[in-house]
Amino acid sequence: MADKMLPFRQLLKSGTPFFWDEHINKLFEESKAAIISEIEEGVRIFDKSKPTCLATDWSKTGIGFWLFQKHCSCKGSEPFCCNTGWRITLVGSRFTHPAESRYAPVEGEALAVVDALDKARYFVLGCDDLIIAVDHKPLLKIFSDRSLEDISNSRLRNLKEKTLRYRFRMIHVPGVKHHAADGVSRHPTGDPEKLILSDDIAAIRNSTMSLPPATYFFIRHTSYRFRIGCY
Repeated sequence: MADKMLPFRQLLKSGTPFFWDEHINKLFEESKAAIISEIEEGVRIFDKSKPTCLATDWSKTGIGFWLFQKHCSCKGSEPFCCNTGWRITLVGSRFTHPAESRYAPVEGEALAVVDALDKARYFVLGCDDLIIAVDHKPLLKIFSDRSLEDISNSRLRNLKEKTLRYRFRMIHVPGVKHHAADGVSRHPTGDPEKLILSDDIAAIRNSTMSLPPATYFFIRHTSYRFRIGCY
């Protein structure tokens, strides 16, 4: 596939004049046929009655996800039971914002879960058998039945709160088997500026809501104490 697409990459280089002839057109048609042949057995229309898996991943470069559904006859509903049983429904990725690239690993992986659920919400909202596959085991404790009040990290608490409208169970998949989501997180395509999650803004808002109201008497009393050196 890469060899077939190489001539088009040359045409997309900056300063290259537009050029199209019969040879390029033939390559274009061959590329379309090759893409169709690659996906006709791998991509399937979503069926809400089938077991569904959302595999997510975060890296300092980007975050990404793959949405799969089970089409094989293997027993159980655990993902990746065989090589061809789980078929693709949706794939997505984006670059991380500079602040997101500095997240702690557990925060970044939680961000990837929230971002994936949001992008795949038309498929996974109301899904009865949704599995989220991650390669970061600490997430299992955070996204289990642990209450929001028990999560001291405000960013993780805000991220978990965004997932409360979804029904899912989370499983850990070793990194060596997490190739799909890992690949799109390390080679993302989406624009980070349009997809920033406002976790820090929400954290500031939540913290200020607990402060007392700044009434006239409160301000006057505080100013007086400041003048006489009570602080």
